[in-house]
Amino acid sequence: MRHLFSRISLVWLLALPASGLQQPVVVSVYQGPCKDGDFPANLATTRTVLEQARARGSHFLALPECFLSGYESALSVRRGARPLDDPDLRAFIAESASHDTVILAGLARSAGTNLFNSVLVIHRGRLLGHYDKVLLTPGDQKVLGFTPGTELPVFEAHGARFAVLICADTSYPHVAMAAKLQGAEIFFTPHHNEIAEAAMEDHQRWVRNCHIGLACQYQVVVARANVVKTERPGQLGYGDSFILSPQGTPLSEAGLFRTELRTALVTPLMFETPHTWASFQDAPGWLRQGIAELLTSYRRPTTSENLHEWLENMAVDHRFTRDEMAAATGLGRNELDAALDSSGLLDPAPRAHEPDRPIRVLPYPGGRHPRLGFFDGARNPQRETKVSIFPPWERGGYAVVDVPEAIFSNLGLIYLAHTHIPTVWDREGITLPRLEWVKGPDGSLTQSRTLPNGIEFGAEVHPRMNGVHLELWLRNGTSGKLTGLRVQNCVMLGHAAGFATQSLTNKVFGTPFAAARSVEGSRWILTAWEACGRAWGNEFVPCLHSDPVFPDCPPGETVRVGGWISFFEGPDIRPEIERLTRLGVPGSPPAR
Repeated sequence: MRHLFSRISLVWLLALPASGLQQPVVVSVYQGPCKDGDFPANLATTRTVLEQARARGSHFLALPECFLSGYESALSVRRGARPLDDPDLRAFIAESASHDTVILAGLARSAGTNLFNSVLVIHRGRLLGHYDKVLLTPGDQKVLGFTPGTELPVFEAHGARFAVLICADTSYPHVAMAAKLQGAEIFFTPHHNEIAEAAMEDHQRWVRNCHIGLACQYQVVVARANVVKTERPGQLGYGDSFILSPQGTPLSEAGLFRTELRTALVTPLMFETPHTWASFQDAPGWLRQGIAELLTSYRRPTTSENLHEWLENMAVDHRFTRDEMAAATGLGRNELDAALDSSGLLDPAPRAHEPDRPIRVLPYPGGRHPRLGFFDGARNPQRETKVSIFPPWERGGYAVVDVPEAIFSNLGLIYLAHTHIPTVWDREGITLPRLEWVKGPDGSLTQSRTLPNGIEFGAEVHPRMNGVHLELWLRNGTSGKLTGLRVQNCVMLGHAAGFATQSLTNKVFGTPFAAARSVEGSRWILTAWEACGRAWGNEFVPCLHSDPVFPDCPPGETVRVGGWISFFEGPDIRPEIERLTRLGVPGSPPAR
């Protein structure tokens, strides 16, 4: 029986299939050399090892990664690769009808123009299915030419549910979690580790510790099969194959540089207390749902043009790391590097300062938390209300403005741009759709949202030479009058150069103005809003607030408030506040 899981879903974290090892099973892993590119020789070795495993009563036999094909070079991999309809392979599968051992055989699997790093699962004369390595290394893709897998199957035989994780898959929690959440009790982990001699001990320690972690955290048996190779100078295929209990303790070990078949008995009692002290299902529902939301909080670009625009935004303007870009876009590291390369953005210079142009504003891409602290007050921040404003200084970084961060009314909290206090929609189990900013030809940004009860609101961001004019509006689409319309707009300072101090001592508040001084004392960031109900800041974020209050809004009517953000150089902000007040800020911002 094959369980196929081909796309990420919240179901992972909501329901675990009924499982539990039904009976004791005997598991064997083979450690030894393979002949690169020589499929017939490796198939002959597999037959020999299979006879040894059958003599031990093995229910399962796992061989190393790409064992039938080889793994040393693109040439040898291609030479040893086979399609599933290869006659010799089909004959080998048919032979398995004569016995009851499940064979897990590594193969470079050719399929049309694609090449996959696969493990075939063979039982009782048929192919139960195959798993294609998902988390390929750069060498897998760029040197050997493998295509990543896109499915996460779990298999069942001999009363055991099991999955395959190939080599690098075991260095991450994702594939293992998908397998566990489909009820897998045994992870088979074929490897083909041929490592630089100087790095061998560190690699061995990393791999073993990852496997111990998988066994304990997921309460599974982990069976690792690796190669032994010493022919290439400076490169070592060291082995260290083993079978671990759900406690992470070895049931059988092959050691280093030895050709061996290792076998262990796996029993249902190993999965119970006192052998294991936790269950994967102990986590409460809110935690699982929260993890699911965090795992899927990225926004994958929809077109190549959209992808290039976001990559430039992140790499050039925000100076994101690769991990932050991956978190924002949902691209794997290999996909991301390929996209950056094709866009000419692998190692871009920062955008040059342009003093004769309006203040630069861009949609905030997500992937990096806009705060430096008080993270528990802003879990899973949503980017559709966040814009980055770049100070008019060389290497000035950026401030992230949440407009709006929150909207309160007589109905309750009707909008929040992150997860913290439940909104009225959270209480009703309604998830608001994701939106994006719309960029105008003049560099302005606009966004709007219609809430489930008919209330609409939106924001406009207009860059000027000497600052940024902002506007918020709200239209009452309900049948009742809206009152108590308080808004929170947050100017987050942590990524603006010189403004990361987590303190209120460098901030000035005088309704409607709120201002922060840089650490060297000569630069300021200032914000103000019409109808400001409160000017304040949070030292831990750190941030500035000038929070407006909309007038009461009857049904069918629209209310508006305007705001302002600007930058100032000088030791004292008070003359600048007086100047802006004379000019009508925040209600009537300067024309330029």
